[in-house]
Amino acid sequence: MRSALARSARAHVWPSPLIALEFLTPLRLRRVRQWDDRSFGAALAWYPLVGLAIGIVLLLLDRGLERLLPSGPASALLVAALVLLSGGLHLDGIADTADGLALQGDRAERLGIMSEGNTGPAGVMALVLVLLVTWTALASLAAPVRSAGIVLAPALARWAVVPVVVLFHPARPRGLGHALHAAAWPLAVPLATVLAAAAALALFGPQGLALLAVAAGAAVAIAYASARMLDGVTGDTYGAAIEIAQAALWLAIVAAGARGWLDATFLT
Repeated sequence: MRSALARSARAHVWPSPLIALEFLTPLRLRRVRQWDDRSFGAALAWYPLVGLAIGIVLLLLDRGLERLLPSGPASALLVAALVLLSGGLHLDGIADTADGLALQGDRAERLGIMSEGNTGPAGVMALVLVLLVTWTALASLAAPVRSAGIVLAPALARWAVVPVVVLFHPARPRGLGHALHAAAWPLAVPLATVLAAAAALALFGPQGLALLAVAAGAAVAIAYASARMLDGVTGDTYGAAIEIAQAALWLAIVAAGARGWLDATFLT
């Protein structure tokens, strides 16, 4: 019985890298399909790998821009590219989460305003702040940690969904939050964590593992605020967690690199 369950779980995880890629980016490599919640949730296992691919694209763009533009404008273009590469999905989560948490109402009213998707003043303010912090951090990233930091942060930020899934229950009985929570074990959470840790070790050595704690801390902080107000987390919360973790990671890499606490072992 146990082996049958394990085979079923593997069947949901191994075919799912393309689900993760098509969900986290605007790429559509196949005809549009409807996936069951278990397969869709199990794609969490590959979120860090998709983030790593996004980071590599950003690095290639950064290398192309470094001879053409100063750091400020080049970093603004990196932010724009990052938004395009994610289809604005996570920024939408930031805006909806901010609007929901800012609303003076009960849980049902907060969830309702988040479902509408109309961005209010709190959502606009949150978007401006996150984009400003992201741009400032990217503009401040300097050698020898710049290249490795550009690649790693998107990977660890997408892994940051893992601690949120593990620690918080979904606010709704269906939807993205429910799908991720239901499919987290036995393979999605461990595999995502192994991929994230391997990327951190490859790019920054053992010190890079501390960046997983940064990503987890930032993601859990916004999830905790959401869970208190909503009695759980939603798909918007996961998107907000990714954006907050990504900005926090780049700030941490800037600070640690400037003080010699972090050295790139690859892509120096």
